[in-house]
Amino acid sequence: MRIREATEADAAAAAALWTEGYTGQNREEGRSRPYDEGELAVARAAATVLIAEGEVGEPVGIIALLPAGSSRAAVAGPGEAELARLVIAGRARGRGLGRELALRCLRLAREQGAARVALWSRPYQVEAHSLYESLGFRRTPERDERDPDGRRWIFTLALEASR
Repeated sequence: MRIREATEADAAAAAALWTEGYTGQNREEGRSRPYDEGELAVARAAATVLIAEGEVGEPVGIIALLPAGSSRAAVAGPGEAELARLVIAGRARGRGLGRELALRCLRLAREQGAARVALWSRPYQVEAHSLYESLGFRRTPERDERDPDGRRWIFTLALEASR
């Protein structure tokens, strides 16, 4: 496995991964429309976007890290970086790719001087919650909120307490 920064050439793969991971996953809430290729450029303008490549070099995972203080962050508070849009293709799950992408982002957040990292997840994304909790993230229910697509559960991690 190789992890690298996303480039413009990854636009179609990013849209496909984000659509697979976030579109139509739950009937009551969550995103219903697919992602388009332009969304990678928007993400890259505000965040570090990392790609995990599979055995033959195809993108099979993606994650974004918005630095502390980013105006594009959805849920991060002062001093918090924000982890966003983690997806591993179904065919590549169970190999530790999500964990490795998240750990790379946590190291980067530390290097950037963030005190904490925040993220949000939908209540039905149980697999993701297990990963986040195994990395030391804890639910912060007092910060939970709603957006037009449904409920957002907030998780936070103090970097000095992380692994």
